[in-house]
Amino acid sequence: MKRGWMIVAILLGLCGIIACSSSDNDAIDGDSESDRPTVDGDGDIDPNDGDRDDDGASETDGDESESDGDREPDVEDWVFNRDDYDPVNGWILLDRNETAMLDTIDTAADFGVNHIQLSHDLIMDIDDAVGDDADTLARIATLNAGIARAHEHGMKAYVWAHEFTGVSIDVCFDPADPVWETRAQQYRVAFSAMPDLDGVILMFGSSDLPPWYAFCSCDWCVDNYGDDPLESPPPAVKVQLVAQAIGEVVVNELGKELFIRTFVHEPNEVAWHSDGLREVEGVSFTGMHKGPVQDWQPYNPHHACTGNVGSHPSVLELDLAGEYYGKSELPWAAPGYYWYRLEHAWKNRGIGAVARVQRGSLHALGTPNEVNLYAVAEWVKNPDLPIESVWDGFLESYYALAPQADGQATLKQVLKDTFPIRRKSHYVLGIWALDKGSDIPNGVALDQFDDRGDMPKWDADWTDVWNALDRPNKETVWQVWQEGCEAVVLAEVSLTASADLDGKLATDLYSDLARRMRHQYYAARAWRAAKLFIWANRAKGDGSDTDLPGWMAWARAELETLITEMAAADLGTITLATPGRIQQFLDNTANLIPDGTAVVVPEGLMLSPVTTTALRSDGADFSVSVNQAATLTVEWGTEIPDYGQTVELGAVPADTPTSFSLSDLPSRSRAVLRVRATAGDETTTGGDYWVFTPAQ
Repeated sequence: MKRGWMIVAILLGLCGIIACSSSDNDAIDGDSESDRPTVDGDGDIDPNDGDRDDDGASETDGDESESDGDREPDVEDWVFNRDDYDPVNGWILLDRNETAMLDTIDTAADFGVNHIQLSHDLIMDIDDAVGDDADTLARIATLNAGIARAHEHGMKAYVWAHEFTGVSIDVCFDPADPVWETRAQQYRVAFSAMPDLDGVILMFGSSDLPPWYAFCSCDWCVDNYGDDPLESPPPAVKVQLVAQAIGEVVVNELGKELFIRTFVHEPNEVAWHSDGLREVEGVSFTGMHKGPVQDWQPYNPHHACTGNVGSHPSVLELDLAGEYYGKSELPWAAPGYYWYRLEHAWKNRGIGAVARVQRGSLHALGTPNEVNLYAVAEWVKNPDLPIESVWDGFLESYYALAPQADGQATLKQVLKDTFPIRRKSHYVLGIWALDKGSDIPNGVALDQFDDRGDMPKWDADWTDVWNALDRPNKETVWQVWQEGCEAVVLAEVSLTASADLDGKLATDLYSDLARRMRHQYYAARAWRAAKLFIWANRAKGDGSDTDLPGWMAWARAELETLITEMAAADLGTITLATPGRIQQFLDNTANLIPDGTAVVVPEGLMLSPVTTTALRSDGADFSVSVNQAATLTVEWGTEIPDYGQTVELGAVPADTPTSFSLSDLPSRSRAVLRVRATAGDETTTGGDYWVFTPAQ
């Protein structure tokens, strides 16, 4: 019998949560993400197992990533051996256009793909493949066509499924409750409609009702876990029980495969996944974890569930199409970044990767972003392949420029620089504060700053940076300007350098590259101006500092100039940082500075972008210059923003490249650095610079 004495009160308290949780199933990133409050309680299965990092995620120890130090994991008799598993090289397809889907599967074969996931517009819940209405039958036909095409190429095919779907907020977690048979039947029916389907990608984050937001007031829950419906059972146990119930029908009854995706919005949800999945009994599955925790933010920590779901291997989920950094229209050619994420996976029971290769109709294929697809495929085959070998192989296969060929080194550097240009444009001092979908902001509201840009909840070391952007002073604004200028300088250098490739590339490839470099240059200027305006506006206070409103006036003038220049630059087909979007920003911010405010031109770039001149397994040589005589300090380490180590370079002259070396970098690792320049009483901090050291 249900114990309903508190159901009405809890329903009133949770109705807003569930309404938010179940909305926006076609959100721009496809995970139906929304703001959610933190549920009280640590969600541990064992109440004595409570040691956590400050961010609420399970602690990790590096290679083994055990959940914490106070309890022995149940996997002590399990020795992970990557050779026991077939490597996973997977693509995630999102677009319901059947012709496009089939064409992508055909192309995937050229990249050695052996695993296809059908998701988003194709299917998000297993219930989407249950029913006899026209839309459902058409969806099933498309899915079966994709499954058949994948099998023609020797690939396995899977569909996405969220739980819970189709249940009330009050769920009895008693394994004998009829709700579990109801959910099992949906899977049976779906598999009967798609009999050749190889398995399911099960997930809980962004579900209509994530298990931890369900409550239970039945006798079984109260008798076993107490009378707090949100903690009966605790969240981690709910994850365990749902995984076991769905796994029982998918794996043990139907003989299919199960992957469990650990996408989360909040740090405590990481721990609930790790703790719950570690305790799953009687079901074989593979964990699937985003490279960075939460979303695709490149500065976010590695996902702590990777390698930390009990005696089960993991695959890494990556976005190779740049959903939040250019959508493949503005290039994000970043093999080094994906190598960095994969290196973590290989050390934490990783057996491969699955990758998004598109966002709607925008696709990485046929763009410079294709290097990301090439790189991940190569590293799944051989994790020891050097980054430079990947670059050389791609440039020869895609652009027909072999190593040592005229123009190859230029093209490689032009494409490599898209990685820092995108970071320094879409993010602000490492914080995701601007538009969710890759575009420049359309006003001064910071769409992501308090949501996905809340970096301190994932890593407390970011607190000072976040606070500085939240309540900026002039120094913060200057640092934002410096970062934006670095992007513009790199984009301008790339635009100039790419002109030298005319005649060295096939005509169509050169035309495409030249257009993207023009777009990148104008877009970098647009982001720089918009960010300067936004943070000068936040910092201007009582108006006593006339530089700040003057900088805002300059930013508006720069954006007006860009509209004119872009209209004449043969960029009529672009969809990001368009003249129309720039005009929206101008229209929405017109009342923020008085008419007639004098334009104050910000000083030129104090620090040039850092460049690497030589790279070794244990160190590297770099170069930087300043626009006036200054004293330089290098901060470096393996983590941002707490670099950890400093090197004093001393006084240097203006406009003269200054060389410096770091001799004790870790091998086969990402190292990060930045330069500070002090001239008189003023200090300018340069943007972050990443380098990926080879193995010894």
